[in-house]
Amino acid sequence: MALSQKFIGKQYPATSYQIGFEKVKEFLIAVKADQEKFSTIVPPTFPVVFQHELLAAVLFDPELKLNLAKLVHGEQEFIFHKPIKVGDTITTTGKIEKIFQKGPHDFVVFTTSSSNQVGEKVCDSIWTFVMRGGNDREFTAQEKLMMKIASFVPEKASSVKLKSQKLFELSKKAEKSINLKQAKQDLFYFEKFNDGEISYTVAIDPYMPQVYAGASGDFNIIHLDKDFAKSVGLGGNILHGMATMALGANYASYSIDPKNIKRYRARFSAPVKPLDILCFKGKWSEDRKQLNFNAKNQEGSEVLGSATFEVLG
Repeated sequence: MALSQKFIGKQYPATSYQIGFEKVKEFLIAVKADQEKFSTIVPPTFPVVFQHELLAAVLFDPELKLNLAKLVHGEQEFIFHKPIKVGDTITTTGKIEKIFQKGPHDFVVFTTSSSNQVGEKVCDSIWTFVMRGGNDREFTAQEKLMMKIASFVPEKASSVKLKSQKLFELSKKAEKSINLKQAKQDLFYFEKFNDGEISYTVAIDPYMPQVYAGASGDFNIIHLDKDFAKSVGLGGNILHGMATMALGANYASYSIDPKNIKRYRARFSAPVKPLDILCFKGKWSEDRKQLNFNAKNQEGSEVLGSATFEVLG
């Protein structure tokens, strides 16, 4: 049986969160963002921090009973009405907007609305979660066996070699090395082209999932435990989709005043793993109000798609 639509419209208790400078700094370090640019206005994906309590309420709702072993984050959208500033106290409400099926999958759309301490609406968020193969069905014996077998299969030598090659090329361009045994590393490079567009290439260091978990409050075990993530068919622990989206915000806001950010939306196309090298690339509209882009890993596979970043004119 699919998820019951009787839960559509269900509301969750409002939460309140005061944004502190140290928390914003921790988040900026975790997502390799510009600390000077976002010293007073929070980065576009920071709402995940002050909305985390509400997200946990719906994900762990004992009535809804979401099958977290099969849940993935499908899409995300933030709509900004006013800049969110360090020091603001943000109150957020949330409700289940939609529940539907598409093919074999169940979808839950959760919406939140956030206001600051003087009652001004600052942000609306749309979270789309997908239960692979349906929320009510457990993995079959055959699926479990295939995942078990896959957990013992080492990464292809050619893939390991390609990662090393791309890491070396990025280090050379950025004129900087990365310590693979140390957390909080950053290695990235912005490349400008003759048509005025840019690309952003960034290395996912081995500890980024753990560092981002601490900064965001999302401690889902698939991001932290390699063996567990292998056991559910992911091939190892993966980076949070929201961390990939945050890296996309670094790219999109490269030459943008943070107070002008209006909307940011993206689809999570495929998992990102430690030591992946991601390249973000897209094109601005003629009026420079909208950037459409995606991100691909070192294999050329899309990991972030249909990304749209809008700014005020």
